[in-house]
Amino acid sequence: MDQQTVLPEQDHDKSAIDELDFSCHSSGNFPGILAGLKLSLVVTSYQAHRLFFVRSNGIQIDVNFKNFVRPMGISVTPQQITLGTLNQVWRFRRSDDALALLDDPHADACYVASACHTTGLINIHDIAYGNKGLWVTNSAFSCLATLEPDYSFVPRWKPDFISALAPEDRCHLNGMALLDGEPAYVTTFNQSDTARSWRDGAKDQGTLINIKTGEQIFSNLTMPHSPRCYNGYVYFCESGHGLVRRYDPRTNEVVDVVKLAGFTRGMDFFGPLMFVGLSKTRFSSVAEPAPIAQQLEESQSGIWCINLTDHSVVGFVRFEGNIDQIYDVAVLSGVMYPELLLPDDELSMSVFNFPPLSYASEN
Repeated sequence: MDQQTVLPEQDHDKSAIDELDFSCHSSGNFPGILAGLKLSLVVTSYQAHRLFFVRSNGIQIDVNFKNFVRPMGISVTPQQITLGTLNQVWRFRRSDDALALLDDPHADACYVASACHTTGLINIHDIAYGNKGLWVTNSAFSCLATLEPDYSFVPRWKPDFISALAPEDRCHLNGMALLDGEPAYVTTFNQSDTARSWRDGAKDQGTLINIKTGEQIFSNLTMPHSPRCYNGYVYFCESGHGLVRRYDPRTNEVVDVVKLAGFTRGMDFFGPLMFVGLSKTRFSSVAEPAPIAQQLEESQSGIWCINLTDHSVVGFVRFEGNIDQIYDVAVLSGVMYPELLLPDDELSMSVFNFPPLSYASEN
């Protein structure tokens, strides 16, 4: 695969904490992949305080960055983008009337803030819509929760080994997979019931848990993340080894899909393709680094596209500057060149969404 230099669209928000280097490269086929499939990617980097769109005009990749404080989990449809941040959950609805306000002839969809819920510092990770609305992984309180206006969050489930709900991040419950509208699987870093024990403990005590049965399908994973149900399988990242793995609940068989040169985290699918996030390894506040950090002289960050049929790498976008950590990746199908207006953007103040006057008498 040849490589293409990408010139990202810089975010001109002057409130940014640091001036970051957003430079990146892509494989030469990546613009055609996105354009041919008529999709774009929504990605978060909590380290860089950015949500960004990876999009294509068919010839080159463009990366459009937006400022948020610690953006984490994302849930998208062509009509809506929902984002978990430091202490809030934002919902952006599609409003293509706003396209006329933009100075961008390529934009084919525009998302405008429509609601915000304040959760407090729950260390939100994965989020997804199900039968009870939006589900969130509440890592601080070691539980899965939904959101209601009168509460910071509504706890719905916790692992059996967690004795009480307390903001102590006891097992680092981080990943969640839904199946048929209900949470089906979660990942944790260990099975501890003491505050932040996973930071100093062994790195190979992570779990993949079946929520319905309570079974720990695996209890020796290294820093697992991002479980996803797709085509009858459960895919998940064993991030500490740079792996994406596939579990078959019908046979209990597990296979390694791909091993990449970095910390795998964040995943979504389109047909036979998987898009997976890759982060540079880091020596953080944990006592012992991930095994992948000790195996690699140099790690990479970006988005890799994998063929699920033969497990080959199809293409990639690799960040060369300061974007070191990727958290989540989502496919925005049917939208090639999205734009998003931040809540304090003056343009968003001139975008309105309301029903006809007859709505009041009918409801």
